[in-house]
Amino acid sequence: MSRAKRSRTLSTARGRASGFASRDVAAPEPASSRPTPAPGHGFPPVPPLRSARLRISGTNPWSVTLMSFLLLGGLGVCVLGAVLAASVIVDIVAPGEGPAPSQTLFVAAVALALEVLLGTAVAGLYSLMHNYTARSGNGVRVTLADAPGDPAPAGARGDEAREA
Repeated sequence: MSRAKRSRTLSTARGRASGFASRDVAAPEPASSRPTPAPGHGFPPVPPLRSARLRISGTNPWSVTLMSFLLLGGLGVCVLGAVLAASVIVDIVAPGEGPAPSQTLFVAAVALALEVLLGTAVAGLYSLMHNYTARSGNGVRVTLADAPGDPAPAGARGDEAREA
């Protein structure tokens, strides 16, 4: 198998496995044009910035819907636990002042069930709309880059000499 054919086969297999319709990744860009400090400055060398370009031209609507359902369901369970804990604490601190914990939990469960269903439906619809708009606009282009290092301390940059 030729190298080009093997590369195309590998890239299409990756695209299908990841759930994206196509995936274009450019080679890392050369080092940025940041000024280099004078030799003997005492600071460790700063690695060059790297970046990768990614084009997302489609999503798998079923995967997006399933992941949003799982995420919203997990978030709903956490909220139900917090509501139950708060309701029990209120019932212990001031008995008979508020609704019973079972009533509070029922209302919260109904509200969270609606939230999970509507949120999942919206995420699925958004995924479909993204696919349709990505066909005409060639997808979303994202550039991922390393974050620049922390700046040098104020005294090391010579700011004190300029202020004086």
